[in-house]
Amino acid sequence: GPIQNPKSKTQNRNRRRGLSMLEATGAALIVGLSLVASLRAVRSSITGQRGAAETEKAGFLATAMMSEIKELSYQNPTTPVLFGPEAGETGRKTFNDVDDYNAWSESPPQNPDGSNLPDLNGWTRKVAVAWVSPTNVTQTSATESGAKLITVTVLHNNVVRATRVGVRTNVP
Repeated sequence: GPIQNPKSKTQNRNRRRGLSMLEATGAALIVGLSLVASLRAVRSSITGQRGAAETEKAGFLATAMMSEIKELSYQNPTTPVLFGPEAGETGRKTFNDVDDYNAWSESPPQNPDGSNLPDLNGWTRKVAVAWVSPTNVTQTSATESGAKLITVTVLHNNVVRATRVGVRTNVP
C-alpha cells in the first residue's frame, strides 16, 4: 500500500481523542438540565414540608381552642341566660359558657389572658356556635335545643388550614 507520513497518523489520533465543541456543549446542557430538575425537586420537597408543618400547627391551634371551649358550662350559670356573651364578658378570660365564643375571632391567636401567642402573625382563629338538633347535629335550630355545635376554624394568610367541630349538650 501507499506509504503514509507517520506525522499525519499521530495528528489524526490526537484529533479523535479530544471532545468536539458540540459534544462539550451537549454535556454542559445535560448537566445544567439535571441541576435544574434537582433544584425543582428540592423546592417541591421544602414546600411540602412547610405545608405539613402549617397544617400541624393549625390543627394544634384549633384543638386547643376547642378543648378550652368544651371545658366550660353549656350555658351561663346565672341569669340572664343569653346566647353569646353576657354583660361584662368582654374576652376569653371572662367567658363562662360555650356560646360566649360565638363569632369570636382573633388574629394573631392569643392566650386566654389576651396576650399574643408567639410567631403567629398572619394566623387567625374563628369560632362559631349554633344550636342544633340533639338527634341530628347537621340541623340547626333557632331556639334552645339542648345541643350546641362548635366550629373552630384556623386560617393562615386567609387560607383555611384546619377546622375542628364538636358538640356540647346540656346533659351533665
